[in-house]
Amino acid sequence: MDLIFTGQIKGIYLLMAAGLLFLYFLPSVLSFMRAQKRFWIVLPLNFILTFVQSPILALLAPELLVSYQGDVGKTVMVMLLALFGPGWLALMWWVSQPGDSDPRLVRAQGTKAYDTIVALPLILWFVYGAMQLRPILVGDFFLMQEGTAQPIHWVRFFSLSAAMAFNLLLVYLLVVRDKPVRRLAGIMPRLAALVGTFLGVGMLLLPVAHLTLGMQIISAIFVGVGSLASVLVLWRLGKSFSIMPEARTLVTSGPYAYARHPLYAVEMISIVGTALQFVQPWSAIMAIAVLGMLVVRTLFEERVLTEAYPEYVEYRARTARFIPRVL
Repeated sequence: MDLIFTGQIKGIYLLMAAGLLFLYFLPSVLSFMRAQKRFWIVLPLNFILTFVQSPILALLAPELLVSYQGDVGKTVMVMLLALFGPGWLALMWWVSQPGDSDPRLVRAQGTKAYDTIVALPLILWFVYGAMQLRPILVGDFFLMQEGTAQPIHWVRFFSLSAAMAFNLLLVYLLVVRDKPVRRLAGIMPRLAALVGTFLGVGMLLLPVAHLTLGMQIISAIFVGVGSLASVLVLWRLGKSFSIMPEARTLVTSGPYAYARHPLYAVEMISIVGTALQFVQPWSAIMAIAVLGMLVVRTLFEERVLTEAYPEYVEYRARTARFIPRVL
């Protein structure tokens, strides 16, 4: 755990591990979401799956387990076979078949407790993001106290303070937000939400650009202004906040009186500032991909809001998507 919060494990690797874990438990997740009675059998089977598949693999292919030592490719292959072998495929097939529903699971999916549990991975992720910023903020603060801080330290302190406030506000809202009144069905809306949220993390794998002091300050200002504006917009969105395309409460006042997606508009400022910090053209390409995913997310979000609130059609017709009278 210390390795995580001291930054020795990069966020992208945590995301990859979380994605692998989610994929492994996908049979249980799908069975629960479909409120199947068989969920109570699928879940324990899912837990013991790798402990069953590993010895079977050792029995059927002992030479593979012996020869993979030191070979990264074979190590990955053995791990994937142990996790996603025939047993996992059989569970996926089983949960895809029609079956009786469990009323208890149906009721559970409508509770606030369920909504909070679903949000728990995101809560932990944003807490992790805030903790990663703390050492730099403390270092800059001490320099400012001693009177030895340079302009870049002052600007960076403002920038990262705004970013930390944004992360902590996300954590708070994920805990206290309202229950959804409608969710958009299907895998693609959820996939677009997750990719749009975490694609930018991939920039952190790129080599850091050698920027002049002026460009460092400009980049920090972009990140700080975008993060601070995100805090203000997010505060107005309040308990309606959601990562997934869900309808909770329709907000059409404040910044939302001028744009349908002001949070995405100001997040773009932070994305540009972050992209400036890494080598080109790869960070620029990734930033453009993130912006493209934001547009895709708005399509799904507007669909579910239209289904939940008929008045959204009129609101959408008179309000710009991102920037009033421009875009």
